[in-house]
Amino acid sequence: MCNRYGYLAPVSRLVDEFSQARIPLRFAFDATPNMPPRDAIRPTNTAPIVRALDPRDPGAGVELVDARWWLVPFFHKGPVRDWKPMCTNARSETVATTPSFREAYRRRRCLVPASFWFEWTGAKGSKIMWRFAKTGADLFCFAGLWDRAETADGTIESFTVLTCAAGSDAAPYHNRQPVVLERGDWVRWLDLEADPAPLLRSAEAGAINVERAGEVEHAVD
Repeated sequence: MCNRYGYLAPVSRLVDEFSQARIPLRFAFDATPNMPPRDAIRPTNTAPIVRALDPRDPGAGVELVDARWWLVPFFHKGPVRDWKPMCTNARSETVATTPSFREAYRRRRCLVPASFWFEWTGAKGSKIMWRFAKTGADLFCFAGLWDRAETADGTIESFTVLTCAAGSDAAPYHNRQPVVLERGDWVRWLDLEADPAPLLRSAEAGAINVERAGEVEHAVD
């Protein structure tokens, strides 16, 4: 389960990655947005996501927006605080049928830019924090879903990160890992005409670099 990650790459790197993927990246304003480094994005924090301007034709371009990490589904009408299920992650094995996620999986897929994520090992009170990153890359994208809910607190856009069974790199530390998409798969993930299921898999051996992240963690999110 991924409940903390970081994103450190400048916007220019994101633009370059999408240019190499032949996907025009557009912004809501004329000026390129200022995105400060975020080394500890936690549940309910706002973070950048990338979604297709035309989900039937992702090649037409994508937009970069900020959304709340902890998906609130479209059918929730009450105050945001009353949505209790922890929807920071969505299991790839059941995402197509889980009520909180199934509509977003069909219609509102997104990419979640990241530089690394964290997991913990050890006994409660003395857990070690580990940092996971894509080998040789300062930027990659998780497979994500986004939704828009008209709540009692107003309109809220939010997202979740898909997870799968851990691959060989991550398995010694946790039995789950976020779905890390290869750049060549970004268009397919966003394309509502394509079958996304084959993309929901763990990374190949050696694709994920793991290192200890500082000292022992005594308070874990």
